[in-house]
Amino acid sequence: MYIYEKKGRYIIAFTDIPSKRAEMPEISVKERKGNFKEVETGFPEDVARAEAKRCLSCRRCLGCALCWAECDPEAINFDLPDQDFDLQVDKVILTSGMERNIVSIAGNISNKHMNIVTDLQVERMLADTGPSNGLIICPQDGEIPKKIGFVQSLGATDDKVRDAALIFGINEAILAQKKIDGVEIGFISPTINAFKASAAKSELDKVSGIKFVNGTIVKAAEVGENKEIEVRYEADGSEKSDIFDLLVLLTQPQLPPSIEETAKQLGVEVSYASFLDTPGEMVETDRPGVVLAQNL
Repeated sequence: MYIYEKKGRYIIAFTDIPSKRAEMPEISVKERKGNFKEVETGFPEDVARAEAKRCLSCRRCLGCALCWAECDPEAINFDLPDQDFDLQVDKVILTSGMERNIVSIAGNISNKHMNIVTDLQVERMLADTGPSNGLIICPQDGEIPKKIGFVQSLGATDDKVRDAALIFGINEAILAQKKIDGVEIGFISPTINAFKASAAKSELDKVSGIKFVNGTIVKAAEVGENKEIEVRYEADGSEKSDIFDLLVLLTQPQLPPSIEETAKQLGVEVSYASFLDTPGEMVETDRPGVVLAQNL
């Protein structure tokens, strides 16, 4: 590894990158004439996966070294070796952090349909400071959807985690109602009946204008010129279908690997559900001195 200057920027040149950058496929010059086709066709899935792994292989940063160049006290040292410190503490507090598992839905492998998004993407749309300034739009054409479907394609999981995922999606559906006048919203989940039977039932009864269906998702596919999404699902012993302008996939909250590894090193068995027992409180674990900070 060495550092050199190029066009006024200091660049770290890593010599141990395992593979070269993949070249983006493009359509031929002949195919580009007289139309507005996208020139870059995107990577096939296997190449995209390999490129993502290659991209993370530098292990440090992007390598621009601007932080090093701008640090007058010269406090940044890329060659400084790692050191281990022993600390004496009264308590170790584990927090959950969060990652959200995106479960694929049949017919949308590799997220090929633009009008199928996740609840995290909708959360960004709903934010006034988000990319669409608080508007919910269909990525395919930028139009405001007249009919939105929220679907849960997750398998069996802990009841508390299930409820956390559903509550997150239902809250987004309620906000969407407030943002879009006259919008139709459907909610399809294989666990909605179990959710209704839980303590959440009293709150769910207050929700109006949302059609809740206890059903298992079979497949989703684009239909029509506007790329609407047809959802096929099983409910009441038969296969049914519905069509939406925008389909929202609910994600499942889970612990980040770093928290799982830390808990393992501390000798504590935890899951994301462990942090949902008593919101806002500290909970003792089987290991003295190790407590869990419960989610609000």
